[in-house]
Amino acid sequence: MTGPLLGWTLVVLGVGVAIGNLLRMALVRGWARYEAAAEVAMGAGMAMMAAPPTAGAYGTYGAWWAAVFGALCLGGVALSVRHASRGGLRHLRHGAHLVIGSAAMVLMTLAMPGSTSSPALALVGSAGHGAMPGMEGMAGMEGMGAHGHGGTADAAASTEGALVWRAAFWALALYFLIFMALAVRARVRGTDGMPRAVVGEGRARHRRAPRDPSVLSVPNARLAGHVGMGGSMATMLLMMAA
Repeated sequence: MTGPLLGWTLVVLGVGVAIGNLLRMALVRGWARYEAAAEVAMGAGMAMMAAPPTAGAYGTYGAWWAAVFGALCLGGVALSVRHASRGGLRHLRHGAHLVIGSAAMVLMTLAMPGSTSSPALALVGSAGHGAMPGMEGMAGMEGMGAHGHGGTADAAASTEGALVWRAAFWALALYFLIFMALAVRARVRGTDGMPRAVVGEGRARHRRAPRDPSVLSVPNARLAGHVGMGGSMATMLLMMAA
């Protein structure tokens, strides 16, 4: 999928995201712990997706990974509905990032080719444009640029579909870049982007105060996870859509 240097850089980021959220899991409870666990899974998935030795195997078993991230996406929907039911529609956004992140992981997983198979989600049109670096020589990719039996109409439809999916990948990459910037801005201003308390509960979900200066505080761990996750996901999405 990537060159060795960039691939291993993304692996380091993915592992860092997983470790940071494992730390956060030890400091929070309830739905905040579920969110952290989901980001652990996403960090691990990104690391396996980007590592040159495991990228092919990841694509081969992509359906299983997609099912895991799909389940996490449904959990994020439930989280959003729960917040909205307790605090109003303005709280709907609290699980939205988890939903978008999980959905992006599903799409990236489906776009990964296996060791001996083509990707389930084709981001290349009839002319073969849009293939990720390093994918050209992989099994199952050689014929993606051919028109096949469907003729010009099928080729045009394939190209149009590929352009739509690539536009979706560009939009998701832009979202993660913006989210990363907003997360840094919120932390600088002294907020962690999470509700202090949900209506109907007597205290906030986090055990530590949001202004805890400790490096190992929940807000700092959450910010590191969001920056690492946002940066690596935006990079991978842009590479897939290139």
